[in-house]
Amino acid sequence: MKPLLIPALALAVTAPAYAQTPSSRPISAQTRTLSGQPIALPRGPVQVTFSETTVPAGAAIPPHKHPYPRYAYVVSGRLKVTNLVTGTSAEVAAGDLAIDAIDQWHEAVAVGSEPVRMMVIDQAPPGVANSIPRP
Repeated sequence: MKPLLIPALALAVTAPAYAQTPSSRPISAQTRTLSGQPIALPRGPVQVTFSETTVPAGAAIPPHKHPYPRYAYVVSGRLKVTNLVTGTSAEVAAGDLAIDAIDQWHEAVAVGSEPVRMMVIDQAPPGVANSIPRP
């Protein structure tokens, strides 16, 4: 009988891990970009690109625009984004979801003493760049 007890004991020890259920909680739900535009997806096929962006403390992201939606989840640091079309600015920090303006020139600067780390999702037609630097 001893050989039967050992597998039963192993099953009893691991059973609670299987009894746990996954959980999910919304972090952010938004319908507009930082400049107030409604979010609209490109028509036709879309390529989703997931990337990590790091902006050193005090460094700037030069003027640019995105023809398609770009979502940035700020993991750490603070970033001041200035829209060069509307003249408005917004500051985003760790835990924030920033949805960049679509087809509007904007720039950003890392504020504070810590670098900004963001997880970025772009949605654009396959093979099309979603960040255009201002000439």
